[in-house]
Amino acid sequence: MTLTPVIASYTGEVFAAVKRFLTPEVLDLVAAIARSPSAAAHAPPRLLDELMEMHVLRRVGEAYRLDTAVFLADDIDLILDTVSPLAEGLAGRVMEVGSAFETAPPALVIFLGGILALVQGLGRALRESGVGVNWQAYGGRYARSKVDFDEICDGRAALPPDCLNKTVLPGERYTAVFIGPGGHPFPSLIHPPPGARAPGAYAHHLNRYLVDAYAGLLSAPASAHPALRAAADAAGLYHQGQPQTALVTPAVAAAYSDAVEAVAETAAAYYLLHLPELEALLRATTPGQQGVPEANMMMHLWRYIRRITAERLYARGFFRDSIPQEGSLPVFYQNDIPLIQRLLV
Repeated sequence: MTLTPVIASYTGEVFAAVKRFLTPEVLDLVAAIARSPSAAAHAPPRLLDELMEMHVLRRVGEAYRLDTAVFLADDIDLILDTVSPLAEGLAGRVMEVGSAFETAPPALVIFLGGILALVQGLGRALRESGVGVNWQAYGGRYARSKVDFDEICDGRAALPPDCLNKTVLPGERYTAVFIGPGGHPFPSLIHPPPGARAPGAYAHHLNRYLVDAYAGLLSAPASAHPALRAAADAAGLYHQGQPQTALVTPAVAAAYSDAVEAVAETAAAYYLLHLPELEALLRATTPGQQGVPEANMMMHLWRYIRRITAERLYARGFFRDSIPQEGSLPVFYQNDIPLIQRLLV
């Protein structure tokens, strides 16, 4: 059995630290404890302490138990059988209340209707309802990060790509949100590219400048330096003089704010309606049987739901962008928009 980690983190440094720690040896240990908690008795104490710091394990008396989602092949099959019809139902409701997005540019639909309303709006409702653990408040060496795990198996391989995944890169006046599982043009706008050494202070400030520069190009293309326009073409932001992404201004956000709220409220109501069914599902999984609270696993379960929901929304024509083919789409927004400040946390 081979596990793969799924990491959420608010800082690149913590994300990198988590990745460094989760060596094959550590992943094998987590897998062994998932199969049998008694495996922890033979593990190096330093690894157990670190996994507790990471909220992967908890100590119960002299024993160790899982404290996060570790979904094995049978769990994943069970999850998919349960959530696929729920995702279909949620997609139908989003189509009903999100009609204002029918004429919006594709980049605005995936950002405002997908990331902001469906993902962030639902996340806000779940936090306010106490359904999910408040991992953003975690402290220590792995502050504001959460780690879950999946077994690499046929069920997981059959999942659609996570087109509602996001990575955020802030500038001084604007922020870039990279939507999708990765790929072009995501590597073109980060220095150094993903997978390279961690950026230093120079690269950090360069990235912040580039976010604002590219956003400025989208708002006033005629005034941009030719080299910046050429860079935007190379990064896929422009093609044959036409923008391939969107810039969300206060006016744009105001025009779609009612639709954003409607989708967010509908998704939250639908999710909470089916909460007893989902909690029962989580209790039946491998970590659930070890006593992991449903709240600690809810975010990872939602990753499955959002993947399948996004697939259904692409099939229905609600999402019309190129993320399934390109792998990623950057969208820029102005930093002082209250709607985004409230939801995109």
